[in-house]
Amino acid sequence: MNPENGVQFLMPVIGQMLVIGICCGCQDKTSLVDSESPTMPKGIISITGDRQIVVEWFPNGERDLAGYHVWRSQDGQDFTQIATLGKFDFQYADLKVRNGITYHYKVSAFDQAGNESRISLETIQDTPRPAGTNITLTDFKQWPEESGFDFSAPNRGAVDLAKGCDIYFGFDDEVGAAYLYSVNGTKMQDMGYRDHFADLDQSPVRGFTTKFLEILEGHIYAFYLPGKNFAKVHVKQVSTDSVTFDWALQIDRENPQLAPILWR
Repeated sequence: MNPENGVQFLMPVIGQMLVIGICCGCQDKTSLVDSESPTMPKGIISITGDRQIVVEWFPNGERDLAGYHVWRSQDGQDFTQIATLGKFDFQYADLKVRNGITYHYKVSAFDQAGNESRISLETIQDTPRPAGTNITLTDFKQWPEESGFDFSAPNRGAVDLAKGCDIYFGFDDEVGAAYLYSVNGTKMQDMGYRDHFADLDQSPVRGFTTKFLEILEGHIYAFYLPGKNFAKVHVKQVSTDSVTFDWALQIDRENPQLAPILWR
C-alpha cells in the first residue's frame, strides 16, 4: 500500500504480525507476516563408526517446517554449519571426519518463511575409531601362527603368537572351555552377553584382569591396551578350534568411547 493514500496498522497475532492497510478509494488488504521461529530440535544423539559419525534427533512438529541445519565444532565452542536437510530428514551421516579426533554437534530447524530456531542446547560429541569384522583366531596349541590378534595392526588379521600380539585364543580340553589370553600386559574384561555390538558404547576404566578370560559366544569383551587405548570385541562364534569376532579400537588414548559399528 502506498502510505500517501492511506495508513497502516500493525496488530500482534500469536506468532505473527497482522498487517492491516486502510486506504482511500481501494479495497482493504490483509496479509500475515510469519515471524515465529521453529522450536529448537531435541533428543539429539550420535553414533560413531569407522571414519564417520551419524547424528540423529527427534522430528519437529511445525506445519510450516522446511528443514534442519547441522552444525559441527572441534572445540565445542565455535560451530560451523556443515549440512542443510529437508523436513523429513532426522539423521545426518558426517563422513568428513578422522578417526581419533573428537567432534561436537548441534542442530537447528528452519521454516518456510526462513525463520530459524536457536541451535540445540544439547552438545553431542563423538570420536570415530577404526573397526572391523570377522577376525578368526585358531587354537594356539594347534596353529600358533594364526592364534593372535594385534589391535594396532588389525589389517593383518590373525597373527603369529610368537611375533607379537595383544591377545590370543586357546581351548582347554580338560575343562572344555575356550579362553582369550592376555599378552604384554593387555587388560581384559567380560561385559556379558549383548545382542548387538552397538550395545557397548564405551569401555569401563577399571575392573580388568590381565591373564585370561573364558570366551563365550555373543559376549562383548573390553580391553585396555599397553598403549593406553581402549578396544572391544564381540564374539560371533566359538568352537574347540577357533573363535570369530568383530572388533573396534579407540585410537584416542585414554578415551573409553567405543560407539557402535556402522556399515556403509
